[in-house]
Amino acid sequence: MDLFTINLKLKNNQYTSLEKFEKDIRLIFCNCYTYNDIESEIYSSGKTLECIFNKKWNEKLILQGKQIRELKRVRDNDTEDTDRSWKKQTQILEQNKNNLMYRQVVNDALLIASAYENLVIGNIIPFIEILKTFLLTRSKMSLSLANESMLQAIVESLLPLKYRIPELSLVMDGKKSKGSGRFGYSDIFVLKGIGDNYISLELKYISLVGLIKNQKVEFGANELENLDKILEKENEEILLNRPYTYWSKELKKNNGISQLKSYMNTISKGKVANYSSSGVFDERIEIIKSNPNKLKGFVILVIGFRRILWKPIEEVISNYNYNKI
Repeated sequence: MDLFTINLKLKNNQYTSLEKFEKDIRLIFCNCYTYNDIESEIYSSGKTLECIFNKKWNEKLILQGKQIRELKRVRDNDTEDTDRSWKKQTQILEQNKNNLMYRQVVNDALLIASAYENLVIGNIIPFIEILKTFLLTRSKMSLSLANESMLQAIVESLLPLKYRIPELSLVMDGKKSKGSGRFGYSDIFVLKGIGDNYISLELKYISLVGLIKNQKVEFGANELENLDKILEKENEEILLNRPYTYWSKELKKNNGISQLKSYMNTISKGKVANYSSSGVFDERIEIIKSNPNKLKGFVILVIGFRRILWKPIEEVISNYNYNKI
């Protein structure tokens, strides 16, 4: 690697992330130290240049961090403030149009927006693809700790804040007592915005630790990663017949589907009318009587980081509109 090559890649917009640019720069310094004697002038010059680069690089990252935080702060629901915020955001983006990090942030945001738009028209595939892409950025060292809470947090981060309501609170059966099936929580309820459907997502996660323990072998991060790669391409029927530590609290493989159907039927009833009724019981959402709307549901099952299975649920008709407060 040399400066001529790096300059050429910059001119041709070949760098897709800051990390790749930094990696090439670091490679130049590494080559300098590898192929030159420690007492040589070239070696000494390399050390000096690396110190200068580190200082400038860190200063640039700090400045960009401040600009990104400013970009995030300029939000408001009021129309006039929204226009002002948009102009401010546009100005910041224009000032940094040649900045690799800003390009990456914008690209990521566009992917998330596109996945959301497809989701609310009933096409979950782009969302599944971006979810897998995000999961694959995680370290293999975290495979042993991954769980449904992690999955919930990741899925939330891949949906627009304005259009997602995590853990929507429901009264499943007002005649039952607390702890006996009275309450339920829909993992993520997605508002339709400009789309056609409200979406309810039920998330399930199967830990690789729970799978590999049944094989009675010693395991660490490498063994979990190898199993993850095997499961990525394994036949779905064979995969679902593997002995698991658990699937759900009730140990029923179809529980996620029946659970989501029950949640969707409850959501379709609108807001809870009285103590003994069932419906939505959540102060974060406004529910208004309307023309019929469609509720669609998907159960998403993630195994490790590489395998994602999903099942659509038969749509439910609701005579309500749902808006985030």
